[in-house]
Amino acid sequence: MLEDLPTAELAAYVRKWDGHLTRYFGPRMDPAGKRILVIGSQFGPEILWALKRGAARVVGVDPAPARTDALEAALVEAGLGDRLDAFEMISGTTHTLGDVGGFDYVMSNNVFEHIHDLAHTLMSLRRFVPARGNRIVIFADPLFYSSAGHHLRAGPWEHLTRSAAELEPTVPPRQWEAYRTQLNGMTITDFLGAVRDSGMILLDLGIVPDRAMDRFAELRPLISPGLKPMDLCCEGIACTLAFPENI
Repeated sequence: MLEDLPTAELAAYVRKWDGHLTRYFGPRMDPAGKRILVIGSQFGPEILWALKRGAARVVGVDPAPARTDALEAALVEAGLGDRLDAFEMISGTTHTLGDVGGFDYVMSNNVFEHIHDLAHTLMSLRRFVPARGNRIVIFADPLFYSSAGHHLRAGPWEHLTRSAAELEPTVPPRQWEAYRTQLNGMTITDFLGAVRDSGMILLDLGIVPDRAMDRFAELRPLISPGLKPMDLCCEGIACTLAFPENI
C-alpha cells in the first residue's frame, strides 16, 4: 500500500498527478497568491500542484494521519525548498477541522466517491469560503457504476457482471475491504442532488466518458437492466461550485 512506500517512491507518486490536476483543476482555479484548502489531501499531490503555481498557503485535511516526508521531498526537488512552511497537513475531516480561517479555493480530487453523506459534507464547506469570489472545485473519478468503479485490478464492469463470491478471491484482502466499505456508490445524479440539497450553485460541470465505452455494447447484456446507461457510462465529473454569498 502507498503508506508503506519509502520516501523517494512516495514522492514520485505525489509528483505524477501534476498533469491530471492541471487538466481538471487548471481551467477552474488559479492558485497564484491564493489560500487553498485541500479536502482529502492524503500525501499531498494537490498541495504540491498548488504551491508550484504560487499558492500563498495550502492546508490539507485527511482522515488518515498526515505523512509529510514525500511532499517535502517533492517540493525540494521542484526547487521549492523555501516553501516548506507554506503548507500544513491536518488529520481530520471538514466536520472536525478547527478554525483555520477562510480560503479562496477549496479543492478535492478523487475523494467524493468515498464520502457517504454528500450533502452534509458539501454544507460543511460553507465556513471555509466566506467571501465573494471564493470557489469550490471538485473532481471525482471513477464513479461506482462505471467500468472502473470497483477501484480494483479487475476488468470493465466486473463488479457488476460477477458475483462477490466470484470476485473476492481475485482481489487482495485489503483492497477487497476497501471496495466493500469505502465506496459510496455515487452516481452523477446523486452528486447533483447533494449539490442542490446543500443550497450550492453549480457554476460548471465537466463529464469524463467511460474509458471502456468501446466494450459497453458487448458487456451491457451481462449487467442488471435496472442500472441506467448514463450511470454506467459516466466515469467521472469535474465541477466548480459556490454558495450564494460567494457570487
